[in-house]
Amino acid sequence: GVLMKKGLAITLACVMGVSLIGCSTPGKTSTKENDEKKEKVFRYSMLTDVTTLDPQKCNELLSSTIGYHIGEGLTRSIDGEVHSGIAESWDVSEDGLTYTFHLRDAKYSDGETIKAQDFEYAMKRLVDPETASTFAFIAKPLENADEVTAGTKQPNELGVKAVDDKTLECTLGFPAPYFLQILSMPQFYPTRQEIVEEYENEFAANGDKNVYSGPFCLKEWKQNDRIILEKNPEYWDKDAIHLDRVEILIVSDENTALAMFESGELDYVNVPTDAVANYADAEFYKSGAEDFIKINTGEEPMSNRNFRLALNYGLNRKEFIKLSTNDVYEAAQRFVLPEVGGVEKTFGEEYPYEAFPIEGDVDLAKEYLAKAMEEMQIGDPCEIEVELLTSDTERTKKEAEVIQALLQDALGITIHVNLVPRADRLSRENSGNYQMVVSGIQPDYPDPISFLESWETTSPYNHTNYSNPDYDALLQEAYQSGDAKHRMDTLAEAEKVFMEDGGLVPLQYRRNAKLVNKDVTGITNYFCGYDLNFMYGDVK
Repeated sequence: GVLMKKGLAITLACVMGVSLIGCSTPGKTSTKENDEKKEKVFRYSMLTDVTTLDPQKCNELLSSTIGYHIGEGLTRSIDGEVHSGIAESWDVSEDGLTYTFHLRDAKYSDGETIKAQDFEYAMKRLVDPETASTFAFIAKPLENADEVTAGTKQPNELGVKAVDDKTLECTLGFPAPYFLQILSMPQFYPTRQEIVEEYENEFAANGDKNVYSGPFCLKEWKQNDRIILEKNPEYWDKDAIHLDRVEILIVSDENTALAMFESGELDYVNVPTDAVANYADAEFYKSGAEDFIKINTGEEPMSNRNFRLALNYGLNRKEFIKLSTNDVYEAAQRFVLPEVGGVEKTFGEEYPYEAFPIEGDVDLAKEYLAKAMEEMQIGDPCEIEVELLTSDTERTKKEAEVIQALLQDALGITIHVNLVPRADRLSRENSGNYQMVVSGIQPDYPDPISFLESWETTSPYNHTNYSNPDYDALLQEAYQSGDAKHRMDTLAEAEKVFMEDGGLVPLQYRRNAKLVNKDVTGITNYFCGYDLNFMYGDVK
């Protein structure tokens, strides 16, 4: 484990929240005006509230971002690099299946010692079907994790054991080089059994119904209004933390948030894509989110590989990006985000790949379409009608209309756009009740498997009926491989198999443009695990 340095600032965790005990600052008797001069406060906003601050139930980026700051795992991933967290060091067996963690002397916000047993409890709670965490799948590398979640084995059979207060042993079911990365996520944060049992369903529902192992404590959570964090005086590395307080407001309109930044009420804001042209000083970063057209391969014409390839070659992605986001987003010509880790460098540097040309290839698309029509015994492209399902927001409506226009023009088929509320889209998508749907993915950790695992025949997240024995075999080979280079070669091959099958239509990688108060430093962004990292933020 590497010690964290002050200057580093970005992380990759899905973290969740806990309590405010011991978070007040004693001895503050000066006037309010003097207080404000001394206090370092960072303010930003979110479009929607977090769904939960229960670490094991954390299941989306906003919760993860807060979780990352109010808790700490055995490791802490910053900018995709693994640093020591509550574990000062660790040993890994030669076969990559046994990890032994040695805990540092660290305390929760209420002054109690953080023990190995709290990590064991947290991991068992995560996979226990009683907890019903929708993020239990993240524990997959731990021995018996999937079986416990499925109810075929008991939580006490999970591959985790506290040897003593300061030593935790994790046993894996297969070598997972990204295991140290996922331990930085909130689901794996230490959790105190007696607090969970005291509050039951109310656990972590507000600041005083949990304790905190991270740099900040949850002081206040006023639903759909604000979340207030305060510096944790018991955090083991508190000297590296400069902010006294973080105020996170729920502001559902992007333009309102922008106006609040302009008037000095916020220190950080993402600029709506329509307004980016007005801000020459905006700084861009890739959010990690990728959008694509998910295809239900269960019936014709979507079950026809040549038809799926006609869609992929027929789409001019360069034109799509220009028309739908003013070139703010980046065209996706492959499925796996190139920024995820490879063996030594990024996956994209080590395995460069353009599955489809950026401007499409209409002639080739028409060849694939002709083959498809022959196979399906269709005489004229205008006989082909398909539905494109998407959410009814302004942005997604615009995207769908651009896709519709470009593909109809290139292929001569008819596309019907069906706009529904986001919750309806998700429920139709998850039940396989669609032909094509504009969907997306946000990686949980910086490894290609976070993108590729969903399309295995047996994956609970494969809502597309996609099934390819070659793809499944490559993924299984990658899971079992103890050799990093062979594993990456195999994953790169799997991505090619999937793209050459037209498994989906990659659209775009999202980029955000941000504005930051010039007096605020040390706020960073990363493409997975959290939206922004203010752990090492500072105010002049």
